[in-house]
Amino acid sequence: MDAERDREIIRLWNELRRLQREGHPTAVLVRRIEKALAEREQEAA
Repeated sequence: MDAERDREIIRLWNELRRLQREGHPTAVLVRRIEKALAEREQEAA
């Protein structure tokens, strides 16, 4: 696993949680997280 990619996913996840608490739209951020997770999974395969 790529530690830098994992840190980016964690950072995005924390940002998502913060935006949700503040009531901001989060669909774009959810798509970015999904894309990062998919790329990580493809590299592992």
